[in-house]
Amino acid sequence: MKTRTLAVLLLLAGAALAGGPAAAQAPAESPALQAELQDVQNMFVAAQAEFDGTQQSRSIVGFDRVIERLESLRRQGQLPQRGRDLLAQAFELRGRAYYGIGLSEKATEDFGSLVRLVPQYQLSREKVSPKVVDFFDSVKKSLVGFIAVESTPAGARVSLNGEFLSLTNFFPMEVLAGDYTVEIAREGYAPETRQVTVAPRATQTLQVPLTRTAASTFFITEPAGVEIWVDGRMAAVTGGALPVDQHEVARARGLDPLRSSARTEVANLSIGAHRVEFRRRCYEPVAATLEIPEAADFDYEPVKLEDSLGTLVLRSDPAGARIIIDGESMGLTPRELTGVCSGKHRLEVKHQAGKFVQEITLARGETLSLDCPIRPSLAFLGVVAASAAGERLVGEVEEKLVQNLARIQSLNVLTAPRELVDNLLSAEQLTRASLVTAGGATPDQIRRVTEALAARLEVQGFLIAQLPDERLLRTATLHLLAAGNATADQWDVVFSESASYLRFIGAIDQKVTLYRPWTGLITVDTLLHEGVPVLRLVPDSPAARAGLKEGDIVYAVDGQAVRRTADLQAAAQRKQAGQRISLHVRGADGATRAVDLTLESTPQEIPLYDPGLLYNKLMMDLRQQVQGYPGTEAAAFARLNLALCAWHFEDFAAAHEHVTRAAAELPKRPGLSRGTALYYVGVALERLGYKQEAIAAYREAAAVTDATLFDNDGPPVAPLAARRASGGTEKP
Repeated sequence: MKTRTLAVLLLLAGAALAGGPAAAQAPAESPALQAELQDVQNMFVAAQAEFDGTQQSRSIVGFDRVIERLESLRRQGQLPQRGRDLLAQAFELRGRAYYGIGLSEKATEDFGSLVRLVPQYQLSREKVSPKVVDFFDSVKKSLVGFIAVESTPAGARVSLNGEFLSLTNFFPMEVLAGDYTVEIAREGYAPETRQVTVAPRATQTLQVPLTRTAASTFFITEPAGVEIWVDGRMAAVTGGALPVDQHEVARARGLDPLRSSARTEVANLSIGAHRVEFRRRCYEPVAATLEIPEAADFDYEPVKLEDSLGTLVLRSDPAGARIIIDGESMGLTPRELTGVCSGKHRLEVKHQAGKFVQEITLARGETLSLDCPIRPSLAFLGVVAASAAGERLVGEVEEKLVQNLARIQSLNVLTAPRELVDNLLSAEQLTRASLVTAGGATPDQIRRVTEALAARLEVQGFLIAQLPDERLLRTATLHLLAAGNATADQWDVVFSESASYLRFIGAIDQKVTLYRPWTGLITVDTLLHEGVPVLRLVPDSPAARAGLKEGDIVYAVDGQAVRRTADLQAAAQRKQAGQRISLHVRGADGATRAVDLTLESTPQEIPLYDPGLLYNKLMMDLRQQVQGYPGTEAAAFARLNLALCAWHFEDFAAAHEHVTRAAAELPKRPGLSRGTALYYVGVALERLGYKQEAIAAYREAAAVTDATLFDNDGPPVAPLAARRASGGTEKP
């Protein structure tokens, strides 16, 4: 039968309630100690099984080994409480086994060792033979006496020879007979020391008055839940409800009794002046000086805290973004949030297209208006080395990269959690290195894993740095990859030189102009005239609506002479869509006239191969337009340019997908429009090997009159599409 005495459990429970050593968290056990205790536990279980069997005496050898191992740990000062429990049980069971075979002297030794280990130990009369219990008790009585300590006030810690015993006041407790230094201590009172001798079977009783050395102050606050800080340390938090008999006191001090706290004690205040502060979130803090003239109880004047709130007015571009303040969702933009707690906050405005993150400080009564531009987010996935020599530099390079990436203005940059990234990559049997090494992963794998990472991290792109194989170089190759794309842009930097990052950061922060001011006026340079002749007018363009005609000569704009087409274009680029320019024109009959023209904007295609562009960053910006403004012309033109980015990476399947959706969303009108997208649908199908489907798309594009390529002034689509439909080989 397994035996664990009630006395041991009661002793440990009492020590825990008293806040003694058993209540304190045990120090962490080393792996070696844990293994040793587990081995001894297994030995104990085997010995106990023999003890409960038919030949109890056979268990003695097993308990010998258990006690020897545990006593060795005790001598080394390494025996934790669970080991002491096991040792006590081993002494009990071995002593009972000795008693059972008539070796009373041996039993006396074990029971004596047990009592010296745990003076309060008792055998259970329900589980143990009364003869054994009586024998144990006779041994115990020769070794222990009793001590009882009372203090005024109660609740003092009592220690015997430096070891905690209990809190006063307690009934007589069993202790080993002997001489003791008894220490009685309570916070806020002077400690007392007594020398006592405890004789076997005798009881020593101490009554100790304690001298107060510190004061207690009681506080009432409105509202409850106020932190009370004394001399820079939080001493208490007010709580509970104010008793009815104190309502008048609170009301007389201007407090609402129903919102006020119960009296809250701050004890152990030394005599003298103290700095006291009352703090609660969303309330103005109150500070004062607390004077303690003597060691006594005091009631502080009730304290009322005034609320401290402000207003946030948040807008975002695009709208409809989720507002998160300090981790709490607060609706969608645009929104006015009243009753926001003053102080520091972390503001996040999240949209599918990206997010805006900023630390803000709101003052009491302030109305803070913020425009929150939604920016794509970039996750830094770390550094990979091409050789073992480069592995030594990984930590240094990552530190330098994180410092310099923080200078990027057009993206939110974060460092991705390594474990999360590794788990998602391993699901595809990939590593960071395989994302940037030729042949390391298939395009489909890279698309899948980057889309999964983007969803988990709430980002739109990734950056991985690769250290080359050359040992002497201090360079790193940065690989920039948009989510869902399979080919990265690459850029070399000297990782230890901050200046080396400037061109890369400039390229990242570059905003490609997708729209420009537009006149619809197409002129030609000539030496035959002073000015530039009008070669063509885009139908329904600003120039056509202003009354300009083919053959007119534009000789001045806004009072400045025009000698070539570039002068006219530069004047338009200095203004914005919606503004006016004034043209001076000479007609075919030689008559001059002034024409006021209101500029509009034209979308334009990005160049297919521009070495200064980071096409993956451009894809991140374009997806922001698509996701931020769904159903708009801006989103449709962004899709058209996404197709061209895919074209740049020779990803014709992705290009076909983007341009097909653009063709469905773009309007059918002159200039860059549906006909443009239909033409590119045909080119993509042709590149993918679908000849007949491509011809059908070309024919559909050829039927859209006045559609152009590049921008609204570009070459017409119809003749190019017709030529391809009939077997021509024009390049896109």
